[in-house]
Amino acid sequence: MDDIKHNATLVGDILLTGSQGQSYEDYQFALNCAYLAKRQADTTYNSVIQPGRWTDYFTDVLWSHGWNRDHQPIEHVQTQFNGSVRQVWFQLASPLLSREQVTGVDQGLAKLERDVGLLKKIKGTSGKPFDFKVIPLSYNANGDLELVISNIRFIKSSLNTSYFFWDVSQSMTQLDVVARKVVISRRVMDARRLSVGKALEGLKFNFAAVPI
Repeated sequence: MDDIKHNATLVGDILLTGSQGQSYEDYQFALNCAYLAKRQADTTYNSVIQPGRWTDYFTDVLWSHGWNRDHQPIEHVQTQFNGSVRQVWFQLASPLLSREQVTGVDQGLAKLERDVGLLKKIKGTSGKPFDFKVIPLSYNANGDLELVISNIRFIKSSLNTSYFFWDVSQSMTQLDVVARKVVISRRVMDARRLSVGKALEGLKFNFAAVPI
């Protein structure tokens, strides 16, 4: 398996970011699982209205494909928000995150902000209520694959910047963040690759994956 450096894929409103040294096969497995989980979660819950339930359902779908969901979600709600979304996200999710995951997210969002065409498709620059998901990937000390599912939502946002939401200096907004970790062992992942691939066969999606 070929190792790849940090990479990122925009899957609808999900940014899946990679980790240095990961294999293409592992990243593709995580991407395939994200496809399946997003499709089912989107048809069950509106993530803008019910971000917590959407995140739990997304996690449940991953569990059905072999991921361990024992970690409890972490939630944060802040009214009258004014500051750096990155800082809030990092402080909230830091117990769940590795340094590799933080680096992957920073690099992925930096690439996204440089792509004007993609940025115009992201509702986070529109000035309306929106949510966006960030899912960084990494390996733990045992070699297990980890994802931290982060759902970031603004309410009554008045964004007026050409940049994305990662650093925001507007007031009169509400910031909600939900984060939850899932883990899958190498043994289980290898055993599940074929079934996850088969689960994708014949399915239609109303979103696409765009490498960035």
